[in-house]
Amino acid sequence: MTVGYAGMISFTADYCIAVFISSIGVLQFTFSLGGLRGLLFFKSTFVARTLGLATAILGFALFFGTGTRNINDYEGGLDAPDQALFFSLSALTALATTLIVSSLVNRKMRGAEFDADAGLDALRYSNYASALVRSLMYWRSNWRTLTKRYFSG
Repeated sequence: MTVGYAGMISFTADYCIAVFISSIGVLQFTFSLGGLRGLLFFKSTFVARTLGLATAILGFALFFGTGTRNINDYEGGLDAPDQALFFSLSALTALATTLIVSSLVNRKMRGAEFDADAGLDALRYSNYASALVRSLMYWRSNWRTLTKRYFSG
């Protein structure tokens, strides 16, 4: 069975969409387990876990349930380097989408003051955008003090 160039584009697009959907689900599931409420699309961790798991399964089911997917790379499938590239791009797009959407959904979630070096723990009570702004403001005002030990003799 030979799949033409158009079939290869469709296969690649289907793969990217499936990875994107599944990655969104996996991210929501893991963020709910980790208690990072600032990155969740839903207030309830139970809803986030349930829909995250369902979304991860949905992406898998959509990809393998909508056509023949066991295709060699010379017949229209993806070879390993292309597959790795498209997986990475789709997963990064899912992460960026999660950061943007969760910041919009949780825009009122500012959280209490936290240490600038709180890292991911800042996302337990604050959304990504506000945590990023606080962290950048801290580093901008204290960069000389924080880097002095590396550059002074």
